[in-house]
Amino acid sequence: MTLRSFKVALAMFALCTPVVIAQQTPQFTDPANLRGERVKPRDGRELPIDQGARGLEQMLRKLNTRASLMLIVAHPDDEDGGMLTYYSRGLGARVAVLTLTRGEGGQNAMTGDFEDALGLLRTQELLSADRYMGVDQFFGTEVDFGFSKTKEEAFKKWTHERVLYDAVRSIRLYRPLVIAAVFIGGVTDGHGQHQVSGQIAQEAFKAAADPTVFPDMIAEGILPWQALKVYARVPMQSISDKGLFDYATGKYTAPRFENYVTGEVTTTVPSSDVVVHEGTTDPILSDDPAAPPRTYVQFARIGLGMQKSQIGGGVRVPPAGKFDIDYHLYGSALCSSPTHIKDCRPERSAQRAVEGPASPPEALGHNPSSASFFDGIDTSFAGLASLIPAESTDANGRAMRDQIEAIGEEVKQCRDWNVSNAKRKDIAALLADAINRNNLVISWLQTAKLAAAPRVTLLHEHRVKDVQLKEALLLALNVKFDAQIDGTQKGGDIIANSKIKVATSLTLPAPPHVEQNAAPKTTIRVVAAHLQNELQQDLATFSMPQSIYEDPGEHLSRPYFSRKGIEQPFYDLTEPNLRNAPQPPSALTAWATLRLEWSGESFDFEVGRVVHNGIEPVLIVPPTSLSLATRAQVLANSTSSVTIRAFLTPSTSPAVASTLTLPSGWTSTPVVSTTNSTTETLFTVEPAPSIREAAVIPAGIALPAGTITEGYRAIGYGDLPRTNYYTPATVRIVPVDLNLPATHRIGYLPGTGDAVPEALASINLKPDTLTIADLTPAKLAQYDTVILGVRTYAAHPDLHGAPTQALLDYARNGGNVLVQYQTTEFTAEDAPLPLSLGSNEKVVDETDPVQLLAPTAPFLTTPNKITPADFNNWVEERGHGFLSSWDSHYTALTETHDPDQDPQRGGLITTNIGKGRWTYCAFALYRQLPEAVPGAFRLFVNLIAPATAKN
Repeated sequence: MTLRSFKVALAMFALCTPVVIAQQTPQFTDPANLRGERVKPRDGRELPIDQGARGLEQMLRKLNTRASLMLIVAHPDDEDGGMLTYYSRGLGARVAVLTLTRGEGGQNAMTGDFEDALGLLRTQELLSADRYMGVDQFFGTEVDFGFSKTKEEAFKKWTHERVLYDAVRSIRLYRPLVIAAVFIGGVTDGHGQHQVSGQIAQEAFKAAADPTVFPDMIAEGILPWQALKVYARVPMQSISDKGLFDYATGKYTAPRFENYVTGEVTTTVPSSDVVVHEGTTDPILSDDPAAPPRTYVQFARIGLGMQKSQIGGGVRVPPAGKFDIDYHLYGSALCSSPTHIKDCRPERSAQRAVEGPASPPEALGHNPSSASFFDGIDTSFAGLASLIPAESTDANGRAMRDQIEAIGEEVKQCRDWNVSNAKRKDIAALLADAINRNNLVISWLQTAKLAAAPRVTLLHEHRVKDVQLKEALLLALNVKFDAQIDGTQKGGDIIANSKIKVATSLTLPAPPHVEQNAAPKTTIRVVAAHLQNELQQDLATFSMPQSIYEDPGEHLSRPYFSRKGIEQPFYDLTEPNLRNAPQPPSALTAWATLRLEWSGESFDFEVGRVVHNGIEPVLIVPPTSLSLATRAQVLANSTSSVTIRAFLTPSTSPAVASTLTLPSGWTSTPVVSTTNSTTETLFTVEPAPSIREAAVIPAGIALPAGTITEGYRAIGYGDLPRTNYYTPATVRIVPVDLNLPATHRIGYLPGTGDAVPEALASINLKPDTLTIADLTPAKLAQYDTVILGVRTYAAHPDLHGAPTQALLDYARNGGNVLVQYQTTEFTAEDAPLPLSLGSNEKVVDETDPVQLLAPTAPFLTTPNKITPADFNNWVEERGHGFLSSWDSHYTALTETHDPDQDPQRGGLITTNIGKGRWTYCAFALYRQLPEAVPGAFRLFVNLIAPATAKN
């Protein structure tokens, strides 16, 4: 088809916050757009590959197929990035990842954030990596509670029903043709949470299609869906004479592989049914046409490098060449109930009537003879016509089949033209006609007499294609749209109940025979919470006429998930209809509606832009944030008071100060000071006599709009998008029998980040923060103890050599050096005597008994008598980085281990060195101190007590 002339008219410009708009079908409104049935606003972080001619080629690849895939994993960075990139960017499949947790229990090489704050950080890191892989992202409601050695432990904490619910809901929303998993549900997966994700992926394959499973979803409008196949990556571990090595327990076990679809159990490694050629090159992946083309796994590894909190500053990108990954078929709906899945070869079996002839998608450089996840499935655009039930033989039904086939031909023509660098106006003309044809199909489907199942499937597929066609058209027309906070406003946050000004711009470079027609005045519609206005404004600048939000607390930019405490292994949801979304929709989005007209016909389509300030999206925040320095503190019996620090941001007038709600008999004396934009109130709190139980003390500030009882802080680093993390302004005061040194000078060299300095400051042992440059004899001589933070050798490669020798010399001259948990960067050369981390053992059950090997040692008696009871009520884990071997001149003070684990004595070792002392501690005290675990404070104070000749 050729289009003689057409024009684009700017019909409407809208600035709006996310609004739920009722839809006739499906019933579920999908506010997070997880189904992908609506055009998504751009956010300015699009990669070059998704813009211009390469972006158009990417979208045309997607239009050429209806292939769809969902990968299920446990944590961010578990994904098989090469496979995802191969299918998404190479074959053009619609690809999603369901990540059960947000990685809250992981390590952090970038900031001092842990638990929920780390989960928010890793969410944004994964979304950044997703851009490279070209995938959509789903999340479960499970929390990574730390390393789990068995899936039984993970299921006990999460419950099988919760995990299956998240997987089934995600599958029913996304409706993938194929489900895949990195893990298989066995010991080869590495640890328990991995095993859960592998097992659930297979179970959800059947459960998502069963209308008796979670019928509440059906009532919500989320209907059952039968994926056609389920695969999982073949384990890379082979079976030795000893059996299978279980990395989680460090022991060998008898080989056992279970198929959770069929129930079959075998003792041999699953076969390879599909080989994914992740080392295939694709010119579209290279930013520089003159550079060698990248492979799919190379491009994915660049994205993996965005997940810096787990991998630090870099990731190894493999050289170009063969990089094959094997996958095993665990279940197929294309087979007639095979006894053994290995006998099922869908490409050689009869197809279901609705699937039509086999037509798997192909990627550039793809070897057609190589098996694909989609073998045996008609994934062509034209194949959608075969989904119309055979009984729809009336004229309209036949006409709709013709329309679908015509759209497929137009898409193929667009691909040929784009590859041959044809003029974009010709591609735009074909896309415009295809959109119009697709609209006719959608209109027919909404009224045609079809059964519910095929109607929902066809509507979903054609709505997805509508989005892809419109995205391709925007790229073909090279539409540019921007909306940002006026430059006179500082910061990216908007205070609720405030007025703002947004500057907007829309450019549409008109190719030959394309006429741009925009009126001087354009309708602008404002939609925000309970406020709606329509007015005439020019396109250049728009001023909000009223407050954005009437209620400052109801519509803040905040996560829709939270939990009551870090021991709760799942999230509560404030907005259940957002379940499985990475984050809430953007706080403020601008939309421009374009009208395409030709030959007396027209249709409207939209381009959206997340409103931003600089590189940050706009966030709605309360007028005041009230936060406390700690969420838990200990009250030593050797002291008569505790200090609580409260911060107000931005600062308020002195007449409006924060207050504490104290238990009966408690008193407080506040001292208020203001620095820049923050008001700090220092409360000296004296408890009632003989306090024996923990007390929770809330803080608040009364404002005209209401009482503020929570605060927030931005989570992120570098150019990673920020997320505001909200926490209640409460502190838990825990009484503890704790003896403190009269005076003590402490230096602290931070590692990857922890809250130990703040915890020490809460008991009046505030350390000085050191840098590598401070590790000199003169500087170190000022301190009684020098502490190395968590993973200091990973955070500071320059700590090796002279700085470490300065620390050892400091100890020899009478100093006390305490080295907290380290990773493999820490070597024997960094210690006074030989030692080894070995396999970096960990003890993950925080309830494991701890035996004191030298109970009379000064470390365990001075100034606090340490007993096994001091290891009660710990959180998350015992520790990481237990030593495997050490010189006989070290003294091991403790022994602990998980069930079936060899005894671990390398958690706390110490040695005299000259006049001083050097100690290594693998116990996760950095996790315990912020939670005010009494025994952890007692032990830590002993570890930093001044070194003496007696000790």
